[in-house]
Amino acid sequence: MNMKLTKTLWFATTCLLPLAGNAASVTINDSTADAFLSAANPTLNYGTAGTLAIASASAAKGAFDSVVMFSTAAAYNQFNSTYGAGNWLVTGMTLSLASSSFGTSGAIPTSQILNTVEGGNFGIDWLGNNSWVEGTGNGNGAANGAVSFNSISTLFSAGSDTLGTFTYTPPGNNTYASYALPLDANLVSDAAAGSALSLYFFAADNQVSYLFNSKDNSSDHPELTITAAAVPEPAGFTILSSILAGWLVLRRRQRD
Repeated sequence: MNMKLTKTLWFATTCLLPLAGNAASVTINDSTADAFLSAANPTLNYGTAGTLAIASASAAKGAFDSVVMFSTAAAYNQFNSTYGAGNWLVTGMTLSLASSSFGTSGAIPTSQILNTVEGGNFGIDWLGNNSWVEGTGNGNGAANGAVSFNSISTLFSAGSDTLGTFTYTPPGNNTYASYALPLDANLVSDAAAGSALSLYFFAADNQVSYLFNSKDNSSDHPELTITAAAVPEPAGFTILSSILAGWLVLRRRQRD
């Protein structure tokens, strides 16, 4: 690439892209509802337990999935205040989960229904259903629509999106681990609207056994950080488009 093209790209990336505005982040430091689901106790509800769990079907105590809901209203209101209503877009989302007081590999939890902690891979799905009921937990029957392992199909009744597979390495007790979420269209849409946002957690291999704090733990609750930036001014889009178009023309001429 010649010097002229190099200078053109430098100008476009360093001078025009910042027209999108400085990014701002808001951390939602608690979920509004969460529960773990036990395959060994499929009719029971664990909605107010202090711990959430992920484990595979091959684990000694069976499979565990978890579901967590956040309200994005605080981030929505803050971004509207900072940039003006409708003048911002979501540019990043990060989920942070704090390991429980059993956060080291091989740790055996006090509760006899939970699996020994092990590292491995887990998956996260976005859920279209935000009407699920957390319940009263403590192994009670799933009355009044409270979520349980047997009700997993209803969680997916309004659709879902796969957000990816993530690696859990036990970090120690009560220690946060952060996971960058992809900018899935439905995930971003929930955040951009300030609505509820539900995530579903499940084992992605036959090794993982992840215990992390729920909203009912005494501290270190699930956190969701949303980053946004101002929508670029129309003039900025026009200039950037013109320069990039010119660069493409020059590049084609070089190849000819």
